Amino acid sequence: MDAILIDEPLLASERLKQLSQRSDAASLRRLLAQTLLYVGSAVALVLLDDPAAIVTSLLINGVAQFAMFGMLHEACHKTAFARPWLSELAGWIAALAQPMSPALMRAFHFTHHRHTHELEHDPELGGLAFMIPWPRGLMWVVTMTGIPLVVARVGWSLFAALVPRQADGLWTRVLPFVRPERRLRIAWEARLLMLIHGLAIAAACTIVPTLWRVYAGLLIGHMLLGWYTTCEHRGLPALGSAGEGQPSILARTRSLVTPAWLRWLIWNMPYHAEHHAWPAVPWHALPALHEQVRGHLVHRERPLYLHLHGGRERPQPPRAD
Repeated sequence: MDAILIDEPLLASERLKQLSQRSDAASLRRLLAQTLLYVGSAVALVLLDDPAAIVTSLLINGVAQFAMFGMLHEACHKTAFARPWLSELAGWIAALAQPMSPALMRAFHFTHHRHTHELEHDPELGGLAFMIPWPRGLMWVVTMTGIPLVVARVGWSLFAALVPRQADGLWTRVLPFVRPERRLRIAWEARLLMLIHGLAIAAACTIVPTLWRVYAGLLIGHMLLGWYTTCEHRGLPALGSAGEGQPSILARTRSLVTPAWLRWLIWNMPYHAEHHAWPAVPWHALPALHEQVRGHLVHRERPLYLHLHGGRERPQPPRAD
């Protein structure tokens, strides 16, 4: 995605070009390290018998599956690697832990970029007004379980795999962010992904019952993902109908001050406002971009979880149309 999604000229075009250079080396190191963490912890979960070792491996696997979201995100942008096929490879590795094919993720995420925090069009909101404010009470509990993320991803993937792409009305209602010309690829990718998971679940039900532990890790990973992604936009001004005084992309997106290990896990995604404004900048250049534009950021939250999840920031209502 090469668009510039901010109106203010905060970054010179030549500097943006420098920051947008892709690097196979940096991204391959991250890809290999996280894939080894994911696969190694999954193998340990399947093979180990000691309860303490199982619990330890389960927690590590949950964190690794959470990290796969960062990998899938970078792969769908196709900015991490100079070679496009490496982005495809990374996307498919990550899709095993994040049950959403690369093409479906790309369609979802690019629409989110174009319509960030816009009720009628942002697929992260799903047209539901209660998704704009910061979640409270039971809604917060449900969001933090990560279950809505799992249900949505598996549901969308099953829909894409099973419903004929000619059923235009159904596709428009269920997957409105998918353009008609993209449906064929998304359908076949969803079928392949569901086949892989179907075979794994069949094995877990028959010959390798300990494989269910990896799916427990998937649930833990999505619980962590729900905890993290809620901080990116929830409770910020929403984009209303066209007109004067619309909140900028920096006003609709938080950057998050996080420990270095968390930035390592999720491919520098905490530099989130910077990423939304200049999505062509790859993950490894986001710290340098941050240093240049940090004075212009509207939301830069510290500490990440206590400040937001502790309820010390009042959610801002959506702007009136």
